[in-house]
Amino acid sequence: MFKDNFTHEVYENGDFVRSYRFHMPEHYDENKKYPVVLFLHGAGERGDDNDLQLLIGIGTALSDPESPLHEAFIIAPQVPKEKLWVDIPWVVGNYKVDELKETPYLAMGVDLVRKTMEKYPVDENKVFVMGISMGGYGSWDALARHSDLFVGGFICCGGADDTKADILKNLKIFTYHGDLDDMVPVTGTRNVVAAIKACGGDKITYREYEGMNHWTWDRAYAEFEDMKSLFE
Repeated sequence: MFKDNFTHEVYENGDFVRSYRFHMPEHYDENKKYPVVLFLHGAGERGDDNDLQLLIGIGTALSDPESPLHEAFIIAPQVPKEKLWVDIPWVVGNYKVDELKETPYLAMGVDLVRKTMEKYPVDENKVFVMGISMGGYGSWDALARHSDLFVGGFICCGGADDTKADILKNLKIFTYHGDLDDMVPVTGTRNVVAAIKACGGDKITYREYEGMNHWTWDRAYAEFEDMKSLFE
């Protein structure tokens, strides 16, 4: 089972302590450089079991035996119940990053990426964030706040700050949304994609799934050729 390739780890920063899961490249060679991925789960996978965050999304992607994720460092933290990656209701499709403080949970994920890069041989040109739903918000937020770190993202049914298009246009992003989503408005993705393209951004790929509601992640994470293109 793919979960067996993820070890249980603990993050500590003063009084802030959270468990997370960590995946080593499956054919690790310290003389090679590898991608690193921060995976952010959705609202239904919140908790303290350090297991649910791997339930959907990342597992679908790893079902492809040729997925570049098999040969990547993957960091999968978990948010407690009732907490969020971004302190914004998910019925709000677009918001202003500068009006919100970064949550400690997203900051933890970013810090874990940096610590992984300090400890292991990471290809700095392949540092990605991936997320679904609530984690989609977190992914857009991480890209807007830390464009010096992340070079791209794989984002499903999230919301974003469309005023950050000048920053986001330089990143390689694949994003997905159902046109009938009644939980996270599709306009959140539409607006940020339009803003990025209006700024001249040509690195973004947007797939809007006709007739689909919110639960689009299995289809999105089965876009295996997109995933491979992200890592190229």
